[in-house]
Order: sequence, then C-alpha cells, then structure tokens
Amino acid sequence: MDRVRTGIEGLDDLLCGGFLRGDAILVAGAPGSGKTSLGMQFLYNGITKFQESGLFITFEEFPQRIYRDAQNFGWNFRQLEEQGKLKVLFTSPEVLQQDIVRDQGLVNEMITEIGARRVVVDSISHLQDSNQDHRQFREAVYGLANALKRESLTAMLLRELREKEEIGTSPEEFVADGLIVLSRSYVGNSHMRFIEVMKSRGTPHIPIPSLFFFTEKGIRVLPPFQRPFYRFEEAVSTGIPQLDDLLGGGLPYGSFYLMEIDASLHQDILDTGFAKEALEAGDTYVRVAGQSDGKSRWRALMKAAGMEKSLARGIESGQVVLMCSGGACEAEPLMNRGFLESEIDRIRKKSDRPLRVQADISRMLALLPGGEGQTALLNIAAHCREGQVVLLGVVSPHVAPVDQMEKLRTAADGIVRIWTEGSYSYLQVVKTVNSARTPVYAINQIPEPPFIEIMLQ
Repeated sequence: MDRVRTGIEGLDDLLCGGFLRGDAILVAGAPGSGKTSLGMQFLYNGITKFQESGLFITFEEFPQRIYRDAQNFGWNFRQLEEQGKLKVLFTSPEVLQQDIVRDQGLVNEMITEIGARRVVVDSISHLQDSNQDHRQFREAVYGLANALKRESLTAMLLRELREKEEIGTSPEEFVADGLIVLSRSYVGNSHMRFIEVMKSRGTPHIPIPSLFFFTEKGIRVLPPFQRPFYRFEEAVSTGIPQLDDLLGGGLPYGSFYLMEIDASLHQDILDTGFAKEALEAGDTYVRVAGQSDGKSRWRALMKAAGMEKSLARGIESGQVVLMCSGGACEAEPLMNRGFLESEIDRIRKKSDRPLRVQADISRMLALLPGGEGQTALLNIAAHCREGQVVLLGVVSPHVAPVDQMEKLRTAADGIVRIWTEGSYSYLQVVKTVNSARTPVYAINQIPEPPFIEIMLQ
C-alpha cells in the first residue's frame, strides 16, 4: 500500500505505517487539545522528511499566528513558503467551497503552484452554519473531501468537539476515511493528553488510547506497547509461533517466564505446545505438578498433536520427566525443602541435552502450605537461571494469593497474560527480557496444533 507517513513518533505505529495516500482523515478534539499542532507537524514533516509540499487552510487564524505557533516548535513556515514548499491560506468556508465546486480559483492555483501532496483544513466545523441540517453539513464535508482527493491530496480535516459530545454521532465521521480523536483525562492528579486512532478505512490500525506530549520539536506519541529491543539469537519455542514472534523469538535460555491464565481457560493447550516443541527439538522436558495421567486432557491433546508415541518413548528414555504429575499426586515429596531444586539440578547434570522445565504453579501453591509453593518455585527459577535452563510457569492469578502473585511477577523475566472477558479470550505480553510489550490481542482456540490462533489484525 502507498502510505503517507506522518513522521510523528509513535503515531505511525498506531497507523501501522501511516495513512493511505489520498485519504481524508478527520482529527477531532476539544479546543486546545492539540489539533492545529498535529496538523502543522503533519505538513512540516511531509516537507522536511518526505519531500511532499503542503497547504494549510485556516478559517480562524491569520497566517501570522500560524507562523508564530509553528516557530514555537522550531518550524519555520515563512521560510518554507519562500521556498515554494508550503502555502498558508486564510479564507472563508464560502470561498473555499466555491473554489472547490468550480474546480478553479485560488486554492487550485496554490495546489498546482507548489505541487501540494498534503493539506490541512482548520477547521471543518466552520463549514456548518446555523441554517444547515445534518444532511447539508454532511454533503458539504463530502464535497470538500472528494475535491481534495480529486487533487490527489492526503487531507487532515480538523474538527472541534462540543462539550460532552459523543464520538460516532456526527455526520462527517462517516464521510472521512479515518478518524483520530484527541482527548484529555486526569491520571492521578495530573491532566494527561491521549490520542486514539478510531477508524482507518481499508487498512489495519491499532485502536488504543495512547499518551502524547508536546516537546520542543512537536508532538510525541507514546503507545502502550513496544517492539522487542532485540530478537534472541537462541531461544526455545512456546509452541505458538505467533507468540514466539511477539516475544522476540521465544523464551531465552536461563529465563523464568510466567503465563497467567484465567481459571476459565484450559492451560493444557499451552502445556501441550511447550512439550511438543521440546520433544521435537530433542530437549529434555520436565513437567512439575501438571496433570499427566492417562485420563488427563494434556495426554489427549498430545495424542491429537501426533505426539503420543514420542511422549511414551521420551518417558521411557528419560527425555521426559514427570515430577509429581500424577492424577492423584502426593504432596509429600514436594514438601521436602529443596527436593525440586535438587532433582532438577540432578537431571540437568545427568542430561547432555538442553533442559526445559514447565511448572503448574497453581497446583504447587494448592499442594504446599503457606508460602512453601512460592518459595519452591522461586528457588527452581534461581537454579534454572544459573544452569541456563528455561522455566515456564503457568498460574491462574485468581487462585494464587495476591501477595504471592506479586512476588512471582517481580521474579519473572517475562509475563504473558491470557484471560476471558465477555464471550472472548485475549492475550497480552506485558514483560520480557528484551522489553517487548504488546497490545491486547483476541485469541481463538483451534482444533489442531498450536491450538491457539492470535488475531494479530
């Protein structure tokens, strides 16, 4: 797709690369929310970063005011006009509409003169007068948007939101190809600004309210997600390729990753994928406190994945070790302090293969009194880090005591949350070794491996 990048840090990430060329984007916000600054930066970046001339049309500000406000961010609009890369036009809605309808006049001359590719109209609220109904206003906006598209312009149409006005009720929102909303809200005792891409016709976008700030060089958007700082050269798979990609390659050796899963979901789906990947890679796989008897759902899923024989051979050869994993597991071995750590350490030293450990933390906490389960898990994590072993712990956060959950989250190198809300289930990566943090994605359970589909778009 031919995209038009805004050049505004963070905003193009929300737009998955930028606007589609020739689109008309509505930017709505209350007075003072930053609409004009956003429009000016869109034009300035277009000229200075992407060699695309621009036109700024205003109904309410004299050019001198626009020059002054732009200069506050170091944008020399006067100089850009002198260089024939920018035009600032102060006009009336009536004159603009007459020019657009006639397809000739000052506006068209300016577009041709500088070879404009971008335009900002501030603001289209002035196109509506007291005698117009919604239908007439919509037609006026529609005519303007189409005229700008006819000139091959990517347009940013600014509009003021009235007090307590709800998004989704104004006619111009249906006309525009995209909708960006600027808002303000109290966070603690501070007034913070947010930007949200609510619509982007024909192209993916990320509809998440994101903080934005005014800096010396303009607006900076800070989305609540972050791509991995780096991708791991060596890592093991979670069993879900899409999740591995979000994590930056998988789970790094010597790390403890925590999977938080609602009790309403079957964690066996994740357990199966992790075990399947270990067997196929030839690694030693240790399963701690997970249901794994002949009637368990985990066994059934391993069979569905075509891993029943491999699992049996792995258990027989010692490649697969099931620790306190029977259907009627006794807690006594676990209650011996240091038992799990010493056993895992023994397996690691005995095996000439890389080692992966998976622990059902919810069950460990239920089997061991007080904080013994948490202590044992944290000790295992320390041993795994020292021995470059991957530890994947699965827990239901509503089952574990709050104080223990917080200690586990603090100790974990990475956290993936999966939960159900309403009729759907969702996934989000909130912590990793390489600082990845993702948006919230819907997930779909499927009948074959990897059993989970992450709806990335």
